[in-house]
Amino acid sequence: MVDPQDITPEVMQHREHRLDPARWSALRTACREHGVTPATAMLTAFSVVLARWAGHRRMLVNSLQMGRLPLHPDVHRVIGGFATTMLLPLTPERGMTFAELAGAAQHAFTEHAAHNLVSGVEVARELGRRLGTRRPVAPVVFQSTIGMDAAMGSPLPKEAGPLGRVRSGDYTHHLRTPQVALETRCFEIDEQLVLVFSLVEELFVEEEVAGAFAELVELATSLADGPGWDAVPELPETLNPPAAAGLRIGALPETGREHPPGPPADSAEQAVAEAFEDLLDVPVLDRTVNFFTAGGDSLLAIRLLAQLAATLPRTVSVRAFLADPTVAGAAAAGRDA
Repeated sequence: MVDPQDITPEVMQHREHRLDPARWSALRTACREHGVTPATAMLTAFSVVLARWAGHRRMLVNSLQMGRLPLHPDVHRVIGGFATTMLLPLTPERGMTFAELAGAAQHAFTEHAAHNLVSGVEVARELGRRLGTRRPVAPVVFQSTIGMDAAMGSPLPKEAGPLGRVRSGDYTHHLRTPQVALETRCFEIDEQLVLVFSLVEELFVEEEVAGAFAELVELATSLADGPGWDAVPELPETLNPPAAAGLRIGALPETGREHPPGPPADSAEQAVAEAFEDLLDVPVLDRTVNFFTAGGDSLLAIRLLAQLAATLPRTVSVRAFLADPTVAGAAAAGRDA
């Protein structure tokens, strides 16, 4: 596997397939008959494909969810990206039919969604702290907006005001999502179900990606046509990932950047420490303090880099900061060459 820190992708690459309106309608009907949502069916299909690809069955998937909390009576009238993340452990059991796997996945999803006041970002940060890693903890993402319009009492949009009609060919994928290696998306458009793989191609073997996406499409088609629900998917015997298993980007070794502990060593480190203190409102007395484990998040990190740009000789790039978000690391990235 290529180390993510050794590549500089500009945008993620994509693979897309659409289930035609007849098959999509049949799939929705089959989901109702089996007591699961279409989103859960696709999540289950993805978990089966992912387990086969990875060679083990214990996985942790990142999922993007709506996060519009009822903190104000007029919050529903506010326009904005009210989303949050949720880390979802998936462990498909061998010997179960797909319908049984989907039922178990829906139960697990409901249980974890009940704790959505603690976001996946917070959980990932704590996992990273306990594992002693600065790498992404859950770089594989599943996202579904299936049924979102219906849940909000609206049909699928067919008009976009002055922009005209919404047509299935009038969009492109353009993702630049930090700390995501692979994202599977499911959404509706023009009475069709759209399945998408978005990924950093340099991290994967092309033949494996093509095979995994073909499996996902085949499984979705079999669910629409009917026989897939009673089939027993073939799954790996191995539960936990072997030490050298693929798709474990968060388990790659650290970059080896180690700094001796102690107070800030020079004016650059002192400037970084003061910026940490200003944004995090905590004392920063050691040059090895990690911005994220000290309470920082991605929004604060952007503010930090803007602040450091005015105080350090060189601009600290996002990439360099994420690779070593310590006082010493940020100072090293911002010193003169």
